[in-house]
Parts: sequence; structure tokens; C-alpha cells
Amino acid sequence: MNTIKRPSIDEIQLARAFAILAVVVVHASSSGVINIPTDSVLFPIYNFFNIAGKLGTPTFIMLSSFVLFYNYYPRKLSMGLMKRFYMKRLKFILIPYFIFSLIYFIIKMYVYYDYPSFSYAVSRFFTLLALGKAHTHLYFVFISVQLYLLFPLFLILFNKSSFLRKHAIWIGLLLQWAWVILNKNYFHIPWKNSVSLSYFSFYFIGAYLGIYYNEIKLKLRKSIFRDRILIVISTGYGALLILYTSYVYAVRTNIFSSISNNIPTIVSNYLGEFAWATHALFAGLLLFYLAHIANKTFSLKTKSIFMEIGATSFGIYLVHPLILMIFRGFISSGAPIIYHSWQLITFMLVSVLSWLIVRLVYKFIPFYWAIFGKMDPFHLRLNRTKKENILLRDIK
Repeated sequence: MNTIKRPSIDEIQLARAFAILAVVVVHASSSGVINIPTDSVLFPIYNFFNIAGKLGTPTFIMLSSFVLFYNYYPRKLSMGLMKRFYMKRLKFILIPYFIFSLIYFIIKMYVYYDYPSFSYAVSRFFTLLALGKAHTHLYFVFISVQLYLLFPLFLILFNKSSFLRKHAIWIGLLLQWAWVILNKNYFHIPWKNSVSLSYFSFYFIGAYLGIYYNEIKLKLRKSIFRDRILIVISTGYGALLILYTSYVYAVRTNIFSSISNNIPTIVSNYLGEFAWATHALFAGLLLFYLAHIANKTFSLKTKSIFMEIGATSFGIYLVHPLILMIFRGFISSGAPIIYHSWQLITFMLVSVLSWLIVRLVYKFIPFYWAIFGKMDPFHLRLNRTKKENILLRDIK
């Protein structure tokens, strides 16, 4: 097997940029969903953006799986390779996860909780750390760690089984839904969303795309194949977007509780899970496809901005809720025009300040990787993008 490092894919960074902006939209709109009366004319708008944006975390999982299989599947598996793999994850993922879990735990302890003793607080911290629940968004890192632990096993299985490779999408869906059904009826684990099985469809489709990426790109050059794929993905996403946002709106306005008795039990029991999981799956695929279009159509300046957002997305993911906490202390209520304007301003400022903090840490702190993980140098990434575009122009 080939051991040469495969070329990087700019579309990954663009897709990460789109995904992290969706995450910030969800978190920035959450206070409006909570504080605005459900009979307000603006509540459906807040509900729409808050739910439509819930594609970020599953998309990150899909992209992480894609990158892993794209880079490692063609390579010969060895102890040395796996040792380097785990050392990188320990250095760039687990250490930042521990640091930010501690930061959020301490802040919430002093603001919201009054633990009876220091020993109890320490015990509570490590419990939350082990479940990815030191803060609401950290479950993503916890899920990622589980998938990293499983990766060598999956890599071996995918290498040995052509059936698994070719049918990865359906197998992932079946495994995820088997877990959902078994947990609902037998296991009753309350922190289901902190278990990697809840995201196997995203993980397996990322593996499939990573393994067959070059073949799929060749097929997409044919307009018939490309149009069929785009129609399926965009139509599926549109239908699921309507279903998911409508379902959550019905739940939040208590409409669903009044009609649930009139629909089959199996539908009422699993409609929410189906709407979320399927919407996120179609959204992730569409977002990845749009990243490829953006890579061809964005201007150099626009592409550079989104490439930079993508390169710092992990750091932005970790720090943005902290900044959001601060901003929400300024204006939590007031005249409608002020409150709603502040929600939009908050989204923009939180996004910019999160990026700025990540880049300042990268620039001035030698061990930045312990705080925000691995990042590409901004100017090198920008210069490389310029060179690539000049080369493309020369070829054309």
C-alpha cells in the first residue's frame, strides 16, 4: 500500500467553516428561543435558525471520519503509525478538552453551583469530564475521542472487508438505529447523545467518502451523475429541514403533545430522532458538496477568509460559548428592537472575537496547541492558496 502522504483538500476547511458558523448560529439563537413567547411573530424565525443550524456537530464528525480514512486507509497499518496517531490526538484533542472542561466547570461552579466540599467538586468534575458534560457543547469532543479509540479497529475491518466498504452507508445507519431502538426500549441510558453509536451513520458515511473520494470526484464530472446526486441530496435536505423545524416548533408550542395521541406510537416515539438524524445527514452531505462548489467559485479573498475560519474552527468551537456567556450578561431583555438587534450583533461579535482569541493565542503563546489544538499558520495557508490560484490560472 502507498505510504506517501495524500494531498490536502481545501474543501475540508471550507466545510469546517460552514459547520462552525452553523454551530454559533444555534448557540446564539438559543436565548431567543427560550426568552421569546411562543406566540410571538418572531418565535418561528428563532426556532428555524436554532434548529436549521443543528448540522454543525454531526458534520464535524463526518468530516473527521473522512479525513481519517482519506489519509490512513491507503497506508500500511503498523504499531508505529498507530502510536503517532494516538500521540497526536492526545496532544491536540485531549489536552485542550481537559483544559476547557476545567475552565467551564470552574466558571459554572462559581456562578451557578455551590458544591458542599472541594472533594465533591473534584469528583463531580471528573464525572462530567468522563461524560463530555462539563459544558453542553463539549460532548462533541467526547464523541470524537470514542471514535478515535475505535478507529484502528474500523480501519482493519474496512481494509479486510469489501462488503463493509461498499455498504458502509447502510451499515452505519443500521448500527445507529439499532442503538437508538435498543436504548429506548432496554438500556434507557439518559446521556445517549454522549455515546458514539448515536453518530455511526455520520462516521460511516465519512469513511465511505474518504475511501472512495477520488472515484466519486471522477463520477461527479459526468453531468448526469452529478445532477442526480444533487437532486437527491438537495431535495432530501429541503424535505427534512421542513420536517425537523416543524416538529421542534410543534413540540415547543405544545402542539405536538395534543396531536401525538392521534398518530401511531412508533411515529411519535421516533419522529424527533429521525428528523434530527436524517436532516443532519443530508445537511452534512449538502454542505460538503457546497464546499466543493465554493472552492471553485469563491474569489481569492473570500476563500481565504473561509479557509481561515475552517483552520481555527476547533478553537472557535471550544471558546465561543465562553464569550457568549459574557455577552448575554449585557442585554438579556428590553425593548424588542434592542433585544433582537443584540442577538444578531452577538452572533457576529462572538464569531469574530472567538477567531481573534484563537489566533492571538496561536501567535503569542508557544504551547498554543495545548489550548486550541493544531492549527495551520494563517499566512502560510493564505500564501499557499494564492499560489494554487495562480497555478490554476496559468493552466487555464
